[in-house]
Amino acid sequence: MIVKRRKVPLRLKINDAVLRRLSDPHPKRAEVTQDSMRFGAGHKGEVTLDYYTSLLHEDAFHIFQGLRLKTGETHFQMDSLLLSPSLAIIIESKNMAGTLIFNSQFNQMDRSFNDKTDTFDDPLLQVKRHRILLLKWLNLHHYPKIPIEYLVFSSNPSTALRNPTNGPEVYHRVCPPGRLIFKIEEFLSRYKKDVLTLKEHKKLSKLLLKSDQPPESHLPKFQIKPSEYLTGVQCPSCIRYAMERYSGTWNCPHCGATAKDAHLQTLEDYFLLINPTINNKQFRSFVHLPSKKLASKLLANSNLIATGATKSRRYQPK
Repeated sequence: MIVKRRKVPLRLKINDAVLRRLSDPHPKRAEVTQDSMRFGAGHKGEVTLDYYTSLLHEDAFHIFQGLRLKTGETHFQMDSLLLSPSLAIIIESKNMAGTLIFNSQFNQMDRSFNDKTDTFDDPLLQVKRHRILLLKWLNLHHYPKIPIEYLVFSSNPSTALRNPTNGPEVYHRVCPPGRLIFKIEEFLSRYKKDVLTLKEHKKLSKLLLKSDQPPESHLPKFQIKPSEYLTGVQCPSCIRYAMERYSGTWNCPHCGATAKDAHLQTLEDYFLLINPTINNKQFRSFVHLPSKKLASKLLANSNLIATGATKSRRYQPK
C-alpha cells in the first residue's frame, strides 16, 4: 500500500518557472537548465522505481516515496522506504547511462559514458547512511530496533554494471530493474518474525507520514533578482507574455489565442519565484491587470487560501 506518493519535486517546478520567466538569452539559463537535467533524470529514475515496487503485493508493505525526515540537525531523504511488520527496506535510485564501475576498496563509483569517466561516491555509502539515520530516528521515537535492509536500484536497463573488485556487497545489494522484486522477496522470506504488531505498524506509518519535511526552495543559489523575471500572462500558443483580459477570458493580441484560466500558471510562477503570498496590488502588477475589482474576482476564484480583512487580504496556495 502506498502511504506517501511521489510528487514532482519542488526543485523541478521552480526550475521550470525560472526558465519560463527568464529572457532568452540570460546568463543564468544554462545553469538552471543543467540543474533541471540532472534532477529531472533522478526523478525519472525514482518514477521507474515506483513502477517496480507497485508490482509487490499490496499488503506486503507500506510504501513511502520520497520521504524526508529529520534527526537532530540532519535531514535525510529516502527515494523509497518499504515498511512491513517484520522489516524495513530503504532503496536508493540511480538513473545514470553508460557503465557504472563499483570500486569497493575505495568506496567509489566510476561512470563511463561517451568516452568520458566521472567519479562519484559509492551510492551504497549513501543508502547505508540513511539506514543509520533511520535507526536513530526510530530510537528517538521509542520504536523497537526493526531490521533495516537497503538496496541501490539502477533504473536504466541499458546501464552496464561492473564489479571489478568483486565486492560481495555490490553483488548482493545493487539491482538492475528486473532483479529488484526478487531481492525484495528474498528479504521478506528471510525476515518472517514480526517485530511490530499491526497496531504499531499502522501507528509508525502515520508518524512517518506526519514527520515528512519537504525540502525548502533552492532558488537563492541562482542569485536571480525578482526584477529579472518576465511579468504578464503567457499565451499558451505563441508563448508571448502579452495576454489581455476582457469578455471573461484572456486574449492574445499577437496570435488571437484565448484561454479562460491562463492566470493560474502566472500565479503559480509568482508563488514559486517571488513570494509565497500575494495581494491584490501585487497580482495586478504581475499580470498587467488595471482593474482592482477584476483582480479581486480572479483571486477569489483561483482556489487559494485567503487571509486578512479586505484591505490587507493576502492569498496563498492550498
